[in-house]
Amino acid sequence: MNLVVQIAVAHTTTGAPNPHPSNAAVAGSAAGQAVETNTSSPSADLASAIGPIGLLLLVALAAFALYLVSLSLHPNAKCNRCNGAGRHKGYVFSYAQRPCSSCKGRGVHPRIGRKVLFKT
Repeated sequence: MNLVVQIAVAHTTTGAPNPHPSNAAVAGSAAGQAVETNTSSPSADLASAIGPIGLLLLVALAAFALYLVSLSLHPNAKCNRCNGAGRHKGYVFSYAQRPCSSCKGRGVHPRIGRKVLFKT
């Protein structure tokens, strides 16, 4: 806001008696008009500058960056075939176990994004 507008608003809102009521009314209405015309925020200015497609690309880029962070923090997912146990129980003899053929007994698989993006 302009310094003059701030002074005018502060001056009209104080409890001191006003010797010139007509001047205060004009200053108050000018301050109200200045406040109403300067309501744009920096995010609104940015959104109007880059447009809807640019805003969509910016959101997609942020989501992709968050996915990359998630991949680096949690690169593996639980094996669905053995439910993360790393072993299969026998159907006939339920006490018998063997290593999971899908995850090779580890209980986890690399996530799809890790396979695609990092070729591991």
